[in-house]
Amino acid sequence: MRRLTILHTNDIHGREEGIARVATLVEQIRAESTHPVVYLDAGDVEEPSRRLSNLTKGSAMHRLLTVADCAAHAAGNATWMKYGPQEFPAYREVAGYPLLLANFRTPAGDVVPGVQDSALLDVGGIAVGVTGLCEPMMFEEFDFGLRANDELTVIRAQAAELRESGAEIVILLSHLGLATDRELAPSLEGVVDLIVGAHSHDLLPEGERPGGVPLAHAGEYAKHLGRIEVSLGDVVRVESISVAPVPDDIPPHPEVVAEIAVIELEIAEALAEVIGELAEPLELASDRECRIASWLADILRERMDAEVGLVCAGAAFVDSLGAGPLTRSALWHACSSPGNPGVTTMNGEQLLAVVRRGLDPEFAASTTRTLRGATRGYLHLSGAEVRNGELVVAGEPVEPERSYRVAGGDFELAHYGGYVNRVWGLEESYDFPTILRDAIEEHLLEQPRVEPPAPRVYGALD
Repeated sequence: MRRLTILHTNDIHGREEGIARVATLVEQIRAESTHPVVYLDAGDVEEPSRRLSNLTKGSAMHRLLTVADCAAHAAGNATWMKYGPQEFPAYREVAGYPLLLANFRTPAGDVVPGVQDSALLDVGGIAVGVTGLCEPMMFEEFDFGLRANDELTVIRAQAAELRESGAEIVILLSHLGLATDRELAPSLEGVVDLIVGAHSHDLLPEGERPGGVPLAHAGEYAKHLGRIEVSLGDVVRVESISVAPVPDDIPPHPEVVAEIAVIELEIAEALAEVIGELAEPLELASDRECRIASWLADILRERMDAEVGLVCAGAAFVDSLGAGPLTRSALWHACSSPGNPGVTTMNGEQLLAVVRRGLDPEFAASTTRTLRGATRGYLHLSGAEVRNGELVVAGEPVEPERSYRVAGGDFELAHYGGYVNRVWGLEESYDFPTILRDAIEEHLLEQPRVEPPAPRVYGALD
């Protein structure tokens, strides 16, 4: 009878200090164990709202997980929502483990670049088969040019292939959420030996066994380390499932701390570069039209070849930019948003409704969970003006029935920003993996000197 210890985390979401403490615990458990130990992560180690992850588009987190000796990782949804699957190859380049994503395919039927369906790991002489799935719900908001396949069909196929390749135990890293895991489990008895879950941030102190398949979730933010004890003989038996708190006083692993320092140095060198010159300050304001948001609206309209550009000041920026040399550090501080440039087509009536709402003082003073307490500020225009109570595009009043190509960020174009109505059924196209500050930098390569934009709103919209 052989034994295997499986350690696991999920939904770390950019907590580099958590990874450092988890790495210490993983090392301690390995040192104390008399049998093989493997550490797995079930996805969403990246987080656009966290500094180190944001400044590296998530790559830093995979470097840290690698130092923590993670053996396999399920590609979660955190990256997709801001950078798209185009960022996976960059992750794979720095990760010392496979990124697993079996339920998505390109239009040609190929595996998504940068990930793989499954992996057969040699863990102290035990052949451990691991496959990974990700929640496809994000396709309701964004078109990534991929197709999502039926999870149950995919799992059965991957498990069969892994066993044919010699896997003695098959583990599903499921970034589908606890509810979906519970639904799938009864159909997976005899297919997989264990489900390690994520996405819903649930903590299962002793796991569950829906339909006879053991199921483990370890909460969120590296606050807990999951532990599963397995015996392997004629059958695979999950002996116990538990979670242990990761206390704040656990010493961070020195190798993870050292890698964080290396990453910070790399970031500092990049941030110091001068990328443009501002003729005058570009101020940010929440109670009036401001230059910095109008400037970005111009950039997005040009980039997306649109007639109109729209930018919500508070969604795009947190600070003003001063006159003179513009460093990447100043830009990235002012525009820390992970929003993506996008474009859609809407009719004139819809455009009028969006602009009218965006210029409403009460709405401009409001906030959303996405803005993390910041106020929206006013909606800023490019290619359009408000004059004499009318919205004017290309010198002509907006025609209610005419179609207009409109650019903005996802906050302005998707329903969750509060400007467009979901029932309109708009089809947006986003420029993944580009985020707003990337678009600004690319614009500055062509036009490094920035002149202040003229006002576009002259009075209220009738």
